[in-house]
Amino acid sequence: MDGRWSTVTLAADAAKPHEQALRWVAGRSGTGIERVRVIGVDPAQEGRVGPDGKRVADALADAARAALPGVEVVVDRHAGPFVNALVTASGEGDLLVVGSWRSRRGTTIGSGPARVAERAPVPTIVVPDGPHPIDGDVVLAVDEPLDERALAIAVDEAERRHRRLTVLRAWEMPVLTRTGLTDFAEDPMRWRARNAELLDRVTAELRQRLPHLRIHPLLVEGHPGHAIALHSRTASLVVLGQGHVHALSGSVLHDVLREAVSPVCVVPPTAHDAVEARAATA
Repeated sequence: MDGRWSTVTLAADAAKPHEQALRWVAGRSGTGIERVRVIGVDPAQEGRVGPDGKRVADALADAARAALPGVEVVVDRHAGPFVNALVTASGEGDLLVVGSWRSRRGTTIGSGPARVAERAPVPTIVVPDGPHPIDGDVVLAVDEPLDERALAIAVDEAERRHRRLTVLRAWEMPVLTRTGLTDFAEDPMRWRARNAELLDRVTAELRQRLPHLRIHPLLVEGHPGHAIALHSRTASLVVLGQGHVHALSGSVLHDVLREAVSPVCVVPPTAHDAVEARAATA
C-alpha cells in the first residue's frame, strides 16, 4: 500500500510548525520508515534556535533522531526559494511532510504548503498547528474517476489505525449555465441526486473490494473546500486525490488547507506522473 513509506522528507521551518509535523511522523514509528531527510534553507538565511544556538534544520534533525531511534536522519540545505527546494528535494523520497501555521506569518514556507502540495512529485502531508482533534475517521474526499492512489493511502491509514473510512462527496449547485446566465429553473434535487448516485456507486464498489473495512458514506452540500474542512473536524487524516487538486479546482485545496484542523494528505497529479515515469523505466 502507498501508506508505507521508507523515506520521508521533512520541512524545517524557522517558525517551527515542523514540531507538529515531526510528531505526525513519529507516530508512524515502526511502520517501515528507514530514512528522514530534513530540508532547510541556505545557512545564511537560517536562524538559530535554543540555548545551544543550533540552526533550525539541525535542531529538527536532533529531535527526529530522538523520536525515531534506528532511523537514519540527514540534513539537506538549499539556496533559493524554499517552496522550489521542497518540491525538488521531495522527489528523492516517498512522502513529504510539512507543518503549517494557518493564521501566522513569518514562516520560511509562508503560504507555500498549498503550492508545495500542488507541485510535489510525491504525496504531501500538511500538518496544521494544534491542538488536533480526536483521532476519528479517515476521510477520503471522492470524485470520479476514483483516485486509486489516494484510496490506497486512506485505506492503509484506516487499517493501521483501526478507524472507519468516511467516503465524503461534497457538492454545490452550479451557478452558471452554458449561456453564462444563472438558471433559476434548475432543479437542485437533480444535482443532489446526481451526486448521491456517484457516492452510492463509489461506496458499493469499495464495500465489495474491502469487505473487512467499515465504510461510511457522507454526502454534504456546499462549496467543496469549506464542506470538506467542516465535516472532517474529528478526522485523524483527510485525503485529497487529484480530482480536488488539479488546476481547475485549485481553490478547493487552498480552502481545505486553510480551514482544516486535521492533517491533510494531498495526492496531486504530479505524484501520479512520477509513479508512472518510474514504472516505465523499471
